[in-house]
Amino acid sequence: MAAQLVGEREYRIVEVQTPVPNDRQVLVRITHVGICGSDSSFWKLSHTLNQLHPLPAPPGSHGHEAVGRVVQAGRDVRGVRVGDQVVRINLVADRDWDMRCFAEYALADRAVVVNHGDPRAVCFADPLAVAMIHVQTLFYPNLITMPVLREAADLQHIAVPEPYRRGEPRPVLVRGMGFIGVLAAWLLKRHGLRPIGLEIERQKIEAARELGIDCRDGRDPEAVRAIVRQYGPMAGALECCGASDVDSLVEALDDQAVCVLMGTSRKRIDLLYQPLRAKGIALVCPSNAALQAVVGFNYWEAAARLLEDGTIAPQSMIDAEYSLADLQQAMEDSERHPEWRRALIRVAD
Repeated sequence: MAAQLVGEREYRIVEVQTPVPNDRQVLVRITHVGICGSDSSFWKLSHTLNQLHPLPAPPGSHGHEAVGRVVQAGRDVRGVRVGDQVVRINLVADRDWDMRCFAEYALADRAVVVNHGDPRAVCFADPLAVAMIHVQTLFYPNLITMPVLREAADLQHIAVPEPYRRGEPRPVLVRGMGFIGVLAAWLLKRHGLRPIGLEIERQKIEAARELGIDCRDGRDPEAVRAIVRQYGPMAGALECCGASDVDSLVEALDDQAVCVLMGTSRKRIDLLYQPLRAKGIALVCPSNAALQAVVGFNYWEAAARLLEDGTIAPQSMIDAEYSLADLQQAMEDSERHPEWRRALIRVAD
């Protein structure tokens, strides 16, 4: 069984054959898969990947925040055994965008073993990896040629430049306190910085504050001015909401700041962001998959370890759970509830 996108905002449950792994792949029985913001875009036919997957899309697309158990392993697979709980369940070697985890079974060729982790946490290794890449890029915009990262053996520890570590924790604006915004804020706090959230959804503001994040109400026209009065112009911002208003960023950031546009890909950085460039602010939009392929770093592995040992615990951000058969309902409900951080699909126990 798998969910198949057959039209705009229309998933159907279909019967499919169980995939057969080649010698370098494992077959995984999916247990849990989160609904990402990109899944919603894919459902609405507004994602870049819709161009790669004409309708009807391949069964299982485009679920990717998944965890499951290995039920079969190819003869050339090393380090992964039948029975292991694994994440990074997609065909990453040459088709990193081929993600088909809205299904009972899926293939993986570089699965990461997480036997000791809560499946409701480790399934989010992919969004945590995205948050890690973008937080790191905040400090080193030219990440691909960053010498300190090439020497780093433990990617769980973000490389923070020495000036950021002096004195009181340096503030960083995180605009958008959705799922990845909160993950990014946790990473910033973990590395000695002071994330200041800016959010317009009341429930997300309250939820972020309950998680220990200083989150301000973005609907308040004085919110950014109050932040600047308290801390002065900031040296960095993570834009996690895709909002059309850049005035708050122009006001909050100094003229040598870095603004990282969160997301796995953007076709272009259009005229909307020109006021930031005019002020001298560096705009960076790293691509999750492409960056890891070029640089050769496996952020998924590091993210999986932080989730497996409970250092990062996102379970409290799961707002609703559904069966795979109810994926269509889950997508509709998620659209009706913009205050939700994540909905989770329980495929099997």
